[in-house]
Amino acid sequence: MKKYYYLLATLAFVLSLYLITKGHTISGGLGLRMMFIGLAGLLLNLYFYNRKHI
Repeated sequence: MKKYYYLLATLAFVLSLYLITKGHTISGGLGLRMMFIGLAGLLLNLYFYNRKHI
């Protein structure tokens, strides 16, 4: 079960980085929204990683 959690967390991290870099290449509101969604994904990933240490 823990293996699936790490796999899902890694996929979410890669997807978030992809959204940030792809959004940076697109000008306008669409690119900005993509970057914000990617940032939210990174922050959620960081929260779930640090949740056990709180």
